[in-house]
Order: sequence, then C-alpha cells, then structure tokens
Amino acid sequence: MSEVERSITIGLLGANHDITKLVGEAFGSPGTRSDLQFYNRLDSGMNMIFTAVAPIAYPEKIKSLVQTCAETSVHIMIIDSETGINSEIGEIMVIMDLYAQHFNSKFIAVIGGITPTNEWRVEEIQNQLPKVVANTSLKAMELVVLKDRENYQQLKQKVSDLFTSTPKPDPKDAPYSKVLIDHVFPVQGIGTVALGLVTKGQVKAGQMYDIVPVQNKVILRSIQKQDRDFKTAEEGDRVGLALKGIKGDKIDRNAIFCTLGAMTTSSKFQAKVHVSPYYRPQSESGMISPKDAKAYHAIADLGISPVKLLEGEDIAPGKTGVISLELEKELPHDRNGMRGIIADFGPFDKKLRIVAYFEQIIE
Repeated sequence: MSEVERSITIGLLGANHDITKLVGEAFGSPGTRSDLQFYNRLDSGMNMIFTAVAPIAYPEKIKSLVQTCAETSVHIMIIDSETGINSEIGEIMVIMDLYAQHFNSKFIAVIGGITPTNEWRVEEIQNQLPKVVANTSLKAMELVVLKDRENYQQLKQKVSDLFTSTPKPDPKDAPYSKVLIDHVFPVQGIGTVALGLVTKGQVKAGQMYDIVPVQNKVILRSIQKQDRDFKTAEEGDRVGLALKGIKGDKIDRNAIFCTLGAMTTSSKFQAKVHVSPYYRPQSESGMISPKDAKAYHAIADLGISPVKLLEGEDIAPGKTGVISLELEKELPHDRNGMRGIIADFGPFDKKLRIVAYFEQIIE
C-alpha cells in the first residue's frame, strides 16, 4: 500500500435503506452484513481506503445507530427528500451532536431520493436544516444534494477533505493499540478470524494481545486489509485478524482487542451524566433520576449492557450531574475510564431514545 494512502471510516446514518445503499455503494462494494452493512474500497485515484458502515437495523434498533457512530470517524446524515427532516433524522442529529462534542467526529449531511414529484422539498430542507442545528455542535454542517453521479463523487471528495484536514496520527504516539471487533467467525485452515476497525495505535502480526474482557494473551497470527496480507495495521484500517489461542464463540462486540494490559473493566462506578436537552423523561419530575424505574442501556465503544441508576442527582434535560451506575455486564475501557451513551432500547415510536452521554469518574 502506498505511503500516502489513508483509511477513513464513514457512518451512513439514515432511515431509508434504499438511499443509504446508493450512498454506500459510492464509497465501496457491499461486504459484511448483519445488523450493520459494510462497504469497502481502495480508491487508488484518491489515495484513500474507504470503509462505510450503515446501521440497517435502524430505526427499529437504536443500538445499531450508536454502534455505527462509535466505529466511524465521519458521520453522514442521509435525509430522504420525500420525508424531509422527520423524527428519525432528529434522533440521528442528537447522536451525531454527542459524538461530535465528545469523540471529535466529523459530520456532513446529504439529501437523496430526489424525484420530479418531491424535488421542491430540497430547497425547503436546505432552508430548514441550518435553523435546526444552529444551537448544536453541528451548526457548521455542510449539505450536499445528490442528484446525479457527479454529486456522489463530490460527496466522496468532501468527506475525504473533512478527514484529511486532520493530521494523520503517528501510531508511535498512541499509548496503546485498540481494535473494535464487530464480527467473528471460524475459517478452515486458519482458525478464528475477527473483523474490526483499528481505532488507536498500531497492531503487528506475530505479537501477543489481550481480548478484554474475554481472555488475556492471544497471538495475532496474521492481518488482512482489503483481502491482502500485511504485517501491521494502523488507526482507521478495517482489518481481519487471524487469532491463535481462542475460540470465536467466546468473542462478541462487548470485547476489545488491545495491547497487553491496556484495558480494564468496570461494572459499578460514579459517572458524570449529561442528559440530552432534547430527551423528555417519562418520570413525574421530568428528570433522569435514580428513583426512576425506567430501564436503560449503556453503550461504550461497541459494548452494550443494561444499566441501573443507583444513587445520585436528579438531572434535568440539558444539564449535567453525578450518578452511580451499575452495569449488568462488565465492559472494557482504558485507565482513563469508560465513556459512552445511555439509551432507551424500546421500539421506535417517533420519540427520542438517546438519553445521555456519560463519563466515568476516576478517583
């Protein structure tokens, strides 16, 4: 691979999967598919490796939307010209805003699905969007209208420009290496293969790593990127990792592949909790409260666990407070503490399910 090639991960966030598919295929060929659909391509003309991820289980399953955001660095909000800025797009805006604020993700919006009968809506959306995002971290969001093939190429270039405006991180500067695993399967003659995205540092074939919280000390036998063998993989790379010393049925998205000793786990801790200003609690007080019996889930990286609010402050929408959280499952994080999203995993009924951002307090 050329030294100037860079890997970029893109979240395709929309509710119309036909339009999302068209956008995805502009970035790559369809690949791995489950509740997430991956698109991959090495674009030699742009010196860029594109990996796009679409949460095809959304809006039915909010976890697919959050996991897509966690696994990608540039987020594309895909607005259907037929339906405009509706409740699904509102929910997507909220999660994009949180990831832009707390995880430094980049963002852009597109309008697709344009037909002669709904083309009049394009100008309406163009006028409406800046007003909707004016008080969020998305206020500088650019909007691309997708009418023809040339527009899709323009989108690719704009996404590339967004990403390359940030200097390429030197893996030597990373305190540890980290891969978010999204799929695992056995391969005859090879053994366990984990698919995922390198989100920090560099991994090297032949070295030993942890898979937290599943198992310490597994050997990374080999690395594949774009169906080619490599000795190393760096931040942003979509990889296939051939692992020695572990069975695939022990690994799921709650596990993180990382440098030996880099990760720990937590299940009960105090956290700063910032409740979304757009969330409307169902409690009588109108606040998120430890007294509330409402069931929530915590999502940190790709890991998911039911979470209980044990004790602490009552927090109004748009405010921050401290609450003790207890996870049903231990989730991994580095020594700086766990960060993630609290969500309502109920079915979509045109009400926001993104509740809050949380950050573990390390004493």
